[in-house]
Amino acid sequence: MKRLLIFALLPVFLLAATTVAQGREVRSFNDSWNFSPTRQVRAGGFGRGGAAGQTVNLPHTWNAEDFMSDGGYRRGYGTYSKQWEAPADLAGKRVFLKFEGAGSMATVLVGGKIVGEHRGPYNSFAFEITDFLQPGAANSVTVICNNEQTFDIAPQGGDFNLYGGLYRDVWMIITDSACISPLYFGSNGVLVHQTLVNEQRAEINAEVHLSSKDGLDGCEVEFCLEDAAGRVVARRSTDIFNGSLASIPLSIDNPHLWNGRQDPYLYKAVTILRRNGQEIDRVEEQIGFRYFWVDKDKGFFLNGKHLKLHGVCRHQDWGDMAVAIGTEQHLADYALFDEIGANALRLAHYPQAKFMFQEADRRGYVVWEEIPFVGSYVDAPAFDDNLRLQLQEMIIQNYNHPSIMFWGLFNEIHEPIDAIIAELNDLSHKLDPGRLTVAATDRDASFVSIPDAIGWNKYYGWYYDTVEDFGPFLDNWHATFPLARIGVSEYGGGGSIQMHVSKYGPQDEKDVRSTSRARMHPEEKQTYIHMGDWKAIAERDFVWGSFVWNMFDFASSMRQEGDTNNQNDKGLVTRDRSQKKDAFYFYRANWNKSLATVHLCSKRYTQREEDTTDIIVFTTAPSARLYINGRLVGSARPDAYSTVRWDGVRLAKGENRVEVRTSQGNDSAVWFVK
Repeated sequence: MKRLLIFALLPVFLLAATTVAQGREVRSFNDSWNFSPTRQVRAGGFGRGGAAGQTVNLPHTWNAEDFMSDGGYRRGYGTYSKQWEAPADLAGKRVFLKFEGAGSMATVLVGGKIVGEHRGPYNSFAFEITDFLQPGAANSVTVICNNEQTFDIAPQGGDFNLYGGLYRDVWMIITDSACISPLYFGSNGVLVHQTLVNEQRAEINAEVHLSSKDGLDGCEVEFCLEDAAGRVVARRSTDIFNGSLASIPLSIDNPHLWNGRQDPYLYKAVTILRRNGQEIDRVEEQIGFRYFWVDKDKGFFLNGKHLKLHGVCRHQDWGDMAVAIGTEQHLADYALFDEIGANALRLAHYPQAKFMFQEADRRGYVVWEEIPFVGSYVDAPAFDDNLRLQLQEMIIQNYNHPSIMFWGLFNEIHEPIDAIIAELNDLSHKLDPGRLTVAATDRDASFVSIPDAIGWNKYYGWYYDTVEDFGPFLDNWHATFPLARIGVSEYGGGGSIQMHVSKYGPQDEKDVRSTSRARMHPEEKQTYIHMGDWKAIAERDFVWGSFVWNMFDFASSMRQEGDTNNQNDKGLVTRDRSQKKDAFYFYRANWNKSLATVHLCSKRYTQREEDTTDIIVFTTAPSARLYINGRLVGSARPDAYSTVRWDGVRLAKGENRVEVRTSQGNDSAVWFVK
C-alpha cells in the first residue's frame, strides 16, 4: 500500500514584528504607507512617493469600503509609497523585501526604478533591493497593485471577490553578503525531503538554497533537529555545494510522529550558515513527521490508523475588513474550528496566509490547499504559464507543513482542461511526490480522473433534487468508478438568521433552484440539509473526507439573494463571526464530544404566525426533556446524530416559554404566536 510522507518547517521570523538572528534581521515593513487609488505616473518615473494620499498601515485593501456595495467593488490600480531613511549601517549588507500577498499584480519600485513584478494575488514573493538603496539617505519604496481581471492571471472568476492592495504583511530582511536565500519562489530557502517515515525511523534530506554576492568560499551549512524539550536529536554539516545548493541527509530513530488533532507533535529545525567558522545566517523552524494514504474503500489513514476527515471550507474574507486581516482574525477563526470539532480544513479557493498553515501545524488540522484555478479557463500559453507558476510557488512556499496533505489543482472548471490538468498534476508530483493531488468538481468530465483523488461539490436539496438523493449519488459513483478515491469538497445550503419557517423537511416547491436564488433562505432549511448531508457522508467509509461549504458567510458580488446583497450565506457562522447558526451546533454535537452541547434550534424565530412547529435539539447529553410554559411536553434520547426531535408541537397563542433540560445543561427561548 502506498504511503505518503511529509515534513514541515515554520519560519519563526514571521511571528514577530522584528527578529534578529546571527547575521540576519527581519523587520516589519507594515507601517506608514501613503496610499493613492491610482497608478501614479508623473515626470521622473512611476510612483516615487510623497504624493498626496491616505496614510495607511498594512495589511490594507482599497476594497474595505466598497466590497459589499450594490454598485460593485473597485477593480483597478492602487499605489503604495513609503519614504524610508535607510540606516548608514546597511552599507555592505543585503536587503530584501518579502510580500506575503498582493492583489492581483504588484510592481515594486525603489527610487523610482522597477525592481520586479509579481503576477498572482495569493502567494508570497520577495525581491532584493540592495542595489537600489542609498544607505544613510532617504529612500522611496513604491508598490503599484492592480486587481483588474486580466486574461493571463488566475483566477478568472468564482463566487468570491478578488480584492486589491497589500492585504498581507510585508517584511524587510537584512543579511550578510551570503545568506539562506529568501528568493527561492518566495520560500524561506529550506525544503526537506523524506525518503522514509514510520514509527521506528525518519530519514530526510534538507535542501538548502543559498545566495551570495561574493561566492561560498569558507562556507558550511549545518542542519539540526531539537525535540520539544529543546534537546538536540540529530545534527549534520556540509561544506560541499552544488552551485548555490546544499544537500544534507539526516535521520532519527523512533521519531515522535505528528498525529493530527490527537497529538500534533513538532520538533524544531535549525539551519545555520557559517563562513570561516562564524555564523552569518540562521533560520529556525518547527517541523513534524507523519505518513498517510487514502484507500478507495476505507478512506483516509494517518500514521497507519483510519481517520474520518470531517472538515470545513474557509474563505479569508472577514467581517467589514474584507481581506485585510491579521493574526487576531486568524486565531478567532481557529477558535471556532476548535469549538465545532473539525479535524480538517479546505482553505479555498487559493493559498491563504502563512499563519493559517503554521497554526494548522500546531493544532493538528489536516489541510487541503489549492491554486486559484476556478471559474473559467483561458486557453492561452500565458494563462497556462501563470497556473504553473502559482502551483510551483504554492508548493515550494508551503512544502514543509505537516498539516498540508492535499494539493488542489482546480475547482469547478467546465471547459475541456485535460491537457493543462495533466501538466499540473505531473508538476505537482515532480515538486512534491509525497502528497496527493486533488480537485473539486460539480460535474463529471474526463479530467476529473487525472488527480489522485477527487472531491465533489454537491448541493442536493438546495440547488437541485432532494437531500435524500445525496447518498445514492455517492453510492452510484463509487460503484461505477471503484478505483476512484472519492471525497466531498462542498455541501450545504444558505441560511439567514433573520428568516425562519416552522417546519424542517423537504421543500414544497418543485423548482428548488428558484428558491435558493431568491430572498427566502430560512435558517431551518439550512439545518435540515446539513442533518441529511452529514448522515449520508458519515455512513460511507469510502468517502475519505468532507468539507462543509462554508464555515463563514463571505462576500460575493455576484449574489443578490437571502437577506443581504453581495453575500454568500452558506456559512455556519455569520461573516462578522458574531452569530453561530443552528447548523453549527449540529456539527459541534456530532464532532466535539469533549464539549457539552445543548442547543435548542430556531431560538431566533420569536414572532410566529404558525401555532404548530417542529422542535429540534442538538445535544451530547444522554436524554432531553421539553417544556412549554412549564408543562412537560415529552422526553427523548438523541439519535445516532445527537439529535432530539419533536414534530408537530402545538403552541399557545401569545407567549410560549420553550425550555429543553438535560443533565449537561439547559437551553430556552420565548416564542410569540400572533
